[in-house]
Amino acid sequence: MDYKMIENEIIPIYENENKEQLVNARELHSTMKVGRDFTNWIKDRIKKYYFIENVDYILTIAKIGERQNVIKHDYYLTIDMAKELAIVENNEIGRKIRRYFIEVEKRYRTIIESPSNIFDFMRLAIDQIEANEKEIKNIKSLSENNAKKIEEIQSKIDVTIKKEYCLASDIAEQLKIYSERKLPHSNLVGAIARQLGYKISYKHYYEDEYIAIVTDISKGSNFWQIYYKPLAVEQIVNWFNDNRQKIEYTIVYERNTKNGVKGEIKEKGFKIDEICYKIDISYNNNKY
Repeated sequence: MDYKMIENEIIPIYENENKEQLVNARELHSTMKVGRDFTNWIKDRIKKYYFIENVDYILTIAKIGERQNVIKHDYYLTIDMAKELAIVENNEIGRKIRRYFIEVEKRYRTIIESPSNIFDFMRLAIDQIEANEKEIKNIKSLSENNAKKIEEIQSKIDVTIKKEYCLASDIAEQLKIYSERKLPHSNLVGAIARQLGYKISYKHYYEDEYIAIVTDISKGSNFWQIYYKPLAVEQIVNWFNDNRQKIEYTIVYERNTKNGVKGEIKEKGFKIDEICYKIDISYNNNKY
C-alpha cells in the first residue's frame, strides 16, 4: 500500500489510497523521545490499551538489507490511536503532538466541508484527480481482462470449430433418423456417443480427439455446444450400423382402437440402456 505524506510540521502525517490519515509509529516514538526501544514499546501499548489491527493501526512487513534477509515491521496508526499514545506518554512533547493532530484534523475537515481559498480548492481538485485516475486505471484493467477473456474464447472457437465438425443433428441427418417431431434425432446420437465413452456431459470448455465443447455465444455464456470431430462421426455411424438390428424395437396395436388397427405400427425406435428413442414412423417406413 502506498503512503503519501500530506503534513510534515512536528511529525509527518501520511495518507493512504483510502484517504485515511496515518502516522508512522516509529516516527512518533522518535519524536516523543520515548526511552524504551521501539519494538517493546509499541507491542506493550497495543496490548495494554487493546488496540486492534486494521482498525486502529495497519501493520506492514518488509524485507530489507542487501540479501533481503532482515524483516522490518512498521505500524501506521490512525490519528485517534496516535493521539491516545501521545496522551499516555504524559509529557510536554506528547501533549504538543496531540494538539498538532487535533489541529490537522480540524484543518482537513474545514477544507472538505467549506474550502475557503485557492489552495484548499487545489487540494480537493488534486484529490479528485487522483481518485479519478485510480478509477480509470481500475476500469482499464477490468476492460483489458475482459478483452483477454473474449480473445481466449474466440481463439478456442476459431481453432476448435472447423467445417468438417458436426453437430448431433448433422449426424442424425446423415443416418436418416428423425424424431417423432420430424426433427433430426440428436438425443439418439447423444446416447450413442455416451455408449462410445465420449465426455459429452461437460458444462465447460473441453476438447479431445473426438469432440469439442465450447460456449455458443449466440445463446449466452451458459450454453455449451458439442461438436463431433470426423473420427467421432465415423465411430457413431459405424456403431449404429453394427448395432442397429439389436437396438431397434417396434410396438404394434394388439387390437383395433380409434388410433389404429390391429397389426399396425404403434411406436418404433431404438432402445439404448433401457431408454427408448422414438423415431418418425412416416419417414422411416419408406426410407429406412
